[in-house]
Amino acid sequence: MIRFHNKYTYQLAKRGKWICPNCGRKTFVCYVDAEGNVLNEQVGKCDRADHCAYHYPPRLYFHDNRSMSNYHSYYLPPRPKVRRLPQPTYIDSETIFKPSVDGTLTHRNNLIEFLKTVFDEKRVKQMIQDYYIGTSKHFGGGAAVFYQVSQYGKVHRGKVMQYDAGNGKRVKKNGSGLVTSVHKLMNLGDDLPSQCLFGEHLLKEHRDMYVGIVESEKTAIIASAMFDDCLMLASGGCGNLSPSLCEPLRGRNVYLFPDNGKYHEWKEKGRRMRHLFGELSITDIMEREAQEPGEDIGDLYLRKYPNIDEIVFDFKDV
Repeated sequence: MIRFHNKYTYQLAKRGKWICPNCGRKTFVCYVDAEGNVLNEQVGKCDRADHCAYHYPPRLYFHDNRSMSNYHSYYLPPRPKVRRLPQPTYIDSETIFKPSVDGTLTHRNNLIEFLKTVFDEKRVKQMIQDYYIGTSKHFGGGAAVFYQVSQYGKVHRGKVMQYDAGNGKRVKKNGSGLVTSVHKLMNLGDDLPSQCLFGEHLLKEHRDMYVGIVESEKTAIIASAMFDDCLMLASGGCGNLSPSLCEPLRGRNVYLFPDNGKYHEWKEKGRRMRHLFGELSITDIMEREAQEPGEDIGDLYLRKYPNIDEIVFDFKDV
């Protein structure tokens, strides 16, 4: 606590966060007086001690504004230098994102060619439009691009993956799938925005629907044909499921669909972030129905198709 003339007392606010003038995050705590009035929106401390460490206390503020009548002179340490952190580079909508998605309707896309063997053309076109499936000429052409678009319309990242048009499986080389990123291909730099859920942009349009979370983007797209009352999103990887990724789902009713072998891991993750959701349920259907390690509900759907009525989900509260 800092005092001036025993008349003015300032302390860090116990409630509320402001935009940090240094790093631009909403992690800034202002100094307030006894009545809760903010001294100045640049006078305070950033909570991100390891990444920002901005701290501008009242004594320096009064020192920098010497004409103030209530300033009390005493030894003052040097004012901290403002350190501007690099801002993340989002994918430009007009020059990269939109041409890539529009190109899926006119250019060869191996994943789309496979989906057309399972679903009618109208359904596939809807999948492209709903999930913003892009197309890249990388990996020999016809690669799919899965764009992460936030609920605010920011294009965070784009995952470029190659698929076999015949069976819909990932094309592998030396045992690993062919995958890269739009940031890397377009030389957009290393300051990547945080990841968001694949399909997150659909939340605004479907505010009252239950939300299902799967691991892979391809699975979310296929599973969108399985449910009329559940919006399917993807975490983009088993390890990505986290409170920060799921923050946009706060208050929503959510189903978890872990891949075969990941049931217990996702159940534990779900328990740790149960407070975020209205309801949270999980199914172990892949532990019961999978024929191979790592299979997911998309694989199950394709194996059962067209007899998808045979698929019975048993959901349990987390």
